[in-house]
Amino acid sequence: MSYLDTLKNKRIAVLGLGISGLGTVRFLHAHNLHPVLIDSRQQVPTQLWLDSHVPHLERRFGEFDKAQLTQFDVIIIAPGIALSTPQVRQAIAEGVEVIGDVELFARLNNKPVLAVTGSNGKSTVVSLLAKVLECGGLQVGLGGNIGTAVLDLLAQDMDAYVLELSSFQLETTTSLAAKSACILNLCEDHLDRYTGMADYICAKQRIYQDCQLAVYNRGDIDTYPEHASQQLSFALHDADYHIMQHQGESYFAYRNSPLLPCRKTVLPGSHNQLNVLAVMALCHDFHFDIGVFERALSEFKGLDHRCQYVTTLNDVRYFNDSKATNVGATLAAIKGLATEPGRLILLAGGDAKGADLMPLKETLAEQVAELICFGKDGDAIAALKPGSHRVSGMGEAVQKAKACAQAGDIVLLAPACASLDMYSNYMARGNDFIQQVLEESS
Repeated sequence: MSYLDTLKNKRIAVLGLGISGLGTVRFLHAHNLHPVLIDSRQQVPTQLWLDSHVPHLERRFGEFDKAQLTQFDVIIIAPGIALSTPQVRQAIAEGVEVIGDVELFARLNNKPVLAVTGSNGKSTVVSLLAKVLECGGLQVGLGGNIGTAVLDLLAQDMDAYVLELSSFQLETTTSLAAKSACILNLCEDHLDRYTGMADYICAKQRIYQDCQLAVYNRGDIDTYPEHASQQLSFALHDADYHIMQHQGESYFAYRNSPLLPCRKTVLPGSHNQLNVLAVMALCHDFHFDIGVFERALSEFKGLDHRCQYVTTLNDVRYFNDSKATNVGATLAAIKGLATEPGRLILLAGGDAKGADLMPLKETLAEQVAELICFGKDGDAIAALKPGSHRVSGMGEAVQKAKACAQAGDIVLLAPACASLDMYSNYMARGNDFIQQVLEESS
């Protein structure tokens, strides 16, 4: 009997009706299951679809105290709702099973899963990973935290699934048993939700549970798998997958055997070399010909808002890394561009989400020529570097950068903060940066 048959005898609630919640409702509705819909908001972003397709489903919108969560057998919870929410915690204490849509996917899926998490670089890695698998002749479903709800993937006839997973999604996942799984890196993030860094790391480590191959970052001890029979590491040096010099140039390599020249990728920076190495390690058990990787790297141009080249004006290059929403991502972006000629002018600021900003201080002193800060925590970042500039918003930040820049310099937006104090999301922030850059200087 499939797990869906088991659910037919259960009282089910879908808690949280954003992208993942809507995907869950769609999936359950398609299989003739009738969950109760619960959200703390009186009006949800998915209201139109719900009214059009499932008007018959019971809704309990508003305060969770009135939702009576303890009445259910199974609650499928959205990743944005913490398990520590008092009403959720009470339901768990009274025996209600609380899972996420990724766990429901895992209980129903019988195809190989390649799963990736980490503080930074996830979307680039899973997108390149899917590209490699496709170049290798597989039909691939890509989803999870990258935008497509995982349950929507099950409707497609795929050979394998590539999932980007957040710590929030992993909190409620126990049955994934991925073919290969990876934590790319870990730095302070989401500490407004976790009790501390150890709690955050613990959530990330769940990706390795029962996986066939654990891939970890040799340079980041927090990514090391605690329990995994087969393991592979990646790093620029001293790892299973690494960079080596061969015939006078840098190569991607496996245990000192050169595989492919690094120039085969158009992605800039050492952080993207790490991303390629992680992808190679994740694909290790597929035994692809190296031509598969060469083709994928030649076709993959990177993702918007991730160290995205914008333009060159007056011999000054502009890069948009609005996706750098934490300190680690900003450090990676700066380090990735450190070998480029010219001075670096950094635009940073926003909502730091309670993170410690001090790890930026040394790098700002050594590698950033001009620091321009804005947003909620702009003052805190500006205080890390003498002579920094405090501005009111993106328009003023870009104008200040243009005024400071000299021929050959690089201007980089890598905020180290979330965007929600000023924008609807990091994409809107990045688009504003691009628009301001492309406007003719006054």
